[in-house]
Amino acid sequence: MKKRKGTEDEINFLKDNVGIIKVPTIAEKLERTEEAVVIKMKRLGMGNTRNQEGYLNATQLARILNVDPKTVKLWINNHGLKCLKKATRFEKKYYFIKPEDFWIWASENRSKVDFSKIEPRMILPEPEWFIEESRITRDVNYKVWTVKEERKLLMMMTDGTSPKEVAKQLNRSIISVKRKYNRLKIN
Repeated sequence: MKKRKGTEDEINFLKDNVGIIKVPTIAEKLERTEEAVVIKMKRLGMGNTRNQEGYLNATQLARILNVDPKTVKLWINNHGLKCLKKATRFEKKYYFIKPEDFWIWASENRSKVDFSKIEPRMILPEPEWFIEESRITRDVNYKVWTVKEERKLLMMMTDGTSPKEVAKQLNRSIISVKRKYNRLKIN
């Protein structure tokens, strides 16, 4: 049996579609065996679709942010975090996030991310505002809410003061203020 040499069009098709289309589908479209497609991918250095230059997958980002991976997927699906969806060779799909896209999203959704949990220089390049934000939130260590603070929180939030301003006045994180306010509202 004679081997067919891959044409330039086939190679370009592979380069454009590996990670987007599953290997069995690529093999079918190119009229090749799955094994031939996998071998060609390896020869072209495309063997691992998870390796994306400079991207983080959703699980890696979740670890860095100290959140559940489902939280990152929720941000992607419901809150507009940009990602690139890639399929592995056969079944699994991965969400890849460009660090720049994460920071743009995080800037617009600061209440959803606890910046104090992010170690410096973990998601490069870091924007200037993150350095300041993380310094502020790191300086605010957890402390128990006093009854006086709870009353002040309720009063300020009821009067329409923004959570950011309340956090600043009570020396708390915005997330802490929002969570405490929601717990107090329920009771």
